[in-house]
Amino acid sequence: MSARYTRLSGLLACSLSLVTPNAVLAGITKSKTAHRQPQEFQISANLEYQTSEYSMPLQLEWAPNDSLKVLVETGFGGTIADSGKWERGLLDTEVGATYEFMHERRTRPSLALQIGFKLPTARNKELGTQKTDYSLGLVAAKEYVNYDLELSANYTIPGNPTGLKLDKVLEISLAGEWHRRQYLDLLAELTATTGGNIRRGSGLGGLISAAENSGNTEVELILGVAETRRAPWKFEQGVSIKSDGTFLILLGFEYHVGSGR
Repeated sequence: MSARYTRLSGLLACSLSLVTPNAVLAGITKSKTAHRQPQEFQISANLEYQTSEYSMPLQLEWAPNDSLKVLVETGFGGTIADSGKWERGLLDTEVGATYEFMHERRTRPSLALQIGFKLPTARNKELGTQKTDYSLGLVAAKEYVNYDLELSANYTIPGNPTGLKLDKVLEISLAGEWHRRQYLDLLAELTATTGGNIRRGSGLGGLISAAENSGNTEVELILGVAETRRAPWKFEQGVSIKSDGTFLILLGFEYHVGSGR
């Protein structure tokens, strides 16, 4: 399952050939810049499903100005435990903020700093570590005429469950959004995650990233489509394909409230 359930999506610098997207990347991708119209409020929800796991995260975003974005994400999910039974319940809650400290110019990308916390609100041990994670990241992005690009990196210090020790997690992601038509966008994101090796014990299960379970590098490709036929609604569909051979079906929507829409 996507690593977004154990840490807030984070962000690191891209090359100077990029320059930041003004428009937000769609909700089924993990990387998002802080750039919003002032006082914009956004509600988005996703459904992610595979044969042994599913999740329904809900995100609330608020942009008090054009540099700062505040995010809260929680949701409901389920997974098949080692016993073969479905375990369902509330997921962990993620709280974070992204601050764009260097705005986009014609010849340079914007840069944004992101901090995040994963709070252990999942009471079911199969759905979370029951410990707090801390993350820090940086994002660089650029908006072109017909497409946006965003390169990010995130470093996470996971909380250690009783009897276990998890290594730090590094995630690097490249995301793009191609504005194919006025109401249709094509989305893509490639993410590499490494670290999180479990040094002692076993049995975490649930919505923990594959990188945290194995300690090996995991690569994930997300492909999707976003449609905005009736503002302020945006509907998204996509698929996530991982290097371990698993894939997820992704469905979602965004609803924007504020002066920017």
